[in-house]
Amino acid sequence: MRAAYFTDYQGPIEVQNVADPTPQNGGVVIKVEATGLCRSDWHGWMGHD
Repeated sequence: MRAAYFTDYQGPIEVQNVADPTPQNGGVVIKVEATGLCRSDWHGWMGHD
């Protein structure tokens, strides 16, 4: 699975391959083919509460 990943607030954002999630008992994993970023993602990257 590919993920946008950062380790430091306001640091570079990298796209990395990470392990596929595994569902818990009775759970599911949904395949997402496209997504976007919103303002709350930016606030998380900035380190805001």
